[in-house]
Amino acid sequence: MMTGKLDQISGEVKEKAGEVLDDSKLKAEGVVQQGVGKTKEVAADAKEKAENFAGEAKEKAAHFAGEAKEKVENFAGEAKEKAAHLAGEAKEKVAHLAEEAKEKAEGLINDIKSKF
Repeated sequence: MMTGKLDQISGEVKEKAGEVLDDSKLKAEGVVQQGVGKTKEVAADAKEKAENFAGEAKEKAAHFAGEAKEKVENFAGEAKEKAAHLAGEAKEKVAHLAEEAKEKAEGLINDIKSKF
């Protein structure tokens, strides 16, 4: 940004010198140099703003990625807990049904034994 300002100041000096010396070429060079300086200044400012925007976007993306990761981990943990609970309930039901089947089978065997 400093080179842009220096070009603008140098251009102003050339332009004034061209006016004082009645040198249209020097005056024109001064005007052009001022324009170059202003262009450099605007370009540097735009670059800085773009870099700031990119940095902020990167930070926000990292923040959102962190939040998403945390939510996925929480969801996965909850799903694991629910699956373990359901598996426990299923195991209990299977054990209960197996016990009932065993009791019925023993009852049938006893009925058959009593008939012989």
